[in-house]
Parts: sequence; C-alpha cells; structure tokens
Amino acid sequence: MTTITHQPSVIRTAHADTVVLIMDGSVRAHSLARQILDRGKNLAIAGTRGHDLVPYVDAAVRDRVVTVIADPADPTQIDAVIERASDTLGPVIMVVDPGGLLADVRAADRHAA
Repeated sequence: MTTITHQPSVIRTAHADTVVLIMDGSVRAHSLARQILDRGKNLAIAGTRGHDLVPYVDAAVRDRVVTVIADPADPTQIDAVIERASDTLGPVIMVVDPGGLLADVRAADRHAA
C-alpha cells in the first residue's frame, strides 16, 4: 500500500511585516495594494464590497494576503481585522486608508506596531 502525503506548496510564515489596506475600490487603492506586495510586505485588505477583494484571492499571493469584508466606519471591526492580520501574517506596521473611510484613525494607529 502506498501512502501519499500532501505537502502544501505554500506555508504561511509570520516573519514579514504586514500592512492593512482599507479598500475603497479606487484605482489608487488597487495600485497601493500592488506596490505593497511588490515591496515584499504581507497585506491584509479590508473592504465593504467583495468584488473589490476578489483580485487578491489569487494563488500567486495567497500566502501573503488576507481579505476581509469589514466596515471601516466600525472601529471594532477594524480592530478585528488588525488582530487577524497580525495572527495570520505577522506584525501590522501600518494601516493605509487611501479613501479616508476609517471612522477612528487613532484607534487603528494604536493597534499597528
């Protein structure tokens, strides 16, 4: 009898810094997401619309990206996004909000390293 063990092709590591991006669907926000990934950072993307997050549910970056449906106007939801990003990808060093959607910027800043 042959035993086949599946080895994941990608293993998440919590060594790289993580940036949380509040996605507003704009060209600017999508450009920032690509720049963050191109610079080797992990990326947690939070937005209210699933279709804005779909481009980042991609096999090429799945080990470096977490997407979350969340309301940026609700500080509790953003706190949860930051916590999940830290636990999954590594320490959050920055929260980027290109559309100015965060209701409580200071609360988000307190949770970033």
